[in-house]
Amino acid sequence: MQQLISQEQYQTYLKGIGLPKDIKLSVSVETLYLIANRQLIYNFYQNTELHLKELKPISLEFVDILQRLCVQKRGGLCYEHELLLYYVLKYLGFHVELIRCQVREPNSPYNPDLPSTHAFLNVRIGDETYLVDPGFGTRSYRFPIKVNFQDLTQTHELFAQEHYRIQENETHYQFQHHIDENWVTYYDFEKPLKYASVEDIHNDYLNLFTCKQFLGVRDSRFVICRNTEYGRDQYLWFRLEKEFTAFKKVLKFNEVSKIEFKSYDELKEDVKKEVGFELPDYELLK
Repeated sequence: MQQLISQEQYQTYLKGIGLPKDIKLSVSVETLYLIANRQLIYNFYQNTELHLKELKPISLEFVDILQRLCVQKRGGLCYEHELLLYYVLKYLGFHVELIRCQVREPNSPYNPDLPSTHAFLNVRIGDETYLVDPGFGTRSYRFPIKVNFQDLTQTHELFAQEHYRIQENETHYQFQHHIDENWVTYYDFEKPLKYASVEDIHNDYLNLFTCKQFLGVRDSRFVICRNTEYGRDQYLWFRLEKEFTAFKKVLKFNEVSKIEFKSYDELKEDVKKEVGFELPDYELLK
């Protein structure tokens, strides 16, 4: 399922992340940091497709992801962001692999039987390994994380309020975020590392719509997140709450402000104003 990218498509991608179409990029650490960061800031995460009454999978073909994220600017799910960057890095000549992972619900223990509902990129440059994750909702890496899996003592403070680490035990690795003075695990992935095919990712994406297990990203949390040069803007609506519970958090360096919304219409209006994205009509949602 390897997809070839044309020069015109590549130039559309560069324009979509705010770079000139004639910029000369090579296989280097500097290029990896540049485009990973630009893609993160010039796109945004949203999971509205998973909350529609009529669950209808969207295409994960490169040309369609490129159109939605870089041309129409309508944001997308984790797999859209990951595959967009995956194909561009391949086009540039990087050695990049996909790694599937299991997202944990808050305060839940490790469960090896959970389905894989997320993926990130493993990029090797020489003898160095970098993890890249532009699509993990409100916890995406602002920059690649350089990881030595033989020594995971290092933590990665990429920006204010964006402090991460990778931990391990006998069977799996854990991606953790430092929040409220605690290390919180957000997802687990296999040990030793196991690479996934594009077909695996397509199947995991389709499983999001049919899986019988509770999945917060589909069954509870309605999320829009836009990363900025100074932090990120997070919108969350917890659909299972009896009373309407939705808010916006604006992270700016070390400052956090919070605005609560009284109705879906208020949420929709603010997202349209601040992000430029039109949320679905309420009647179309589950």
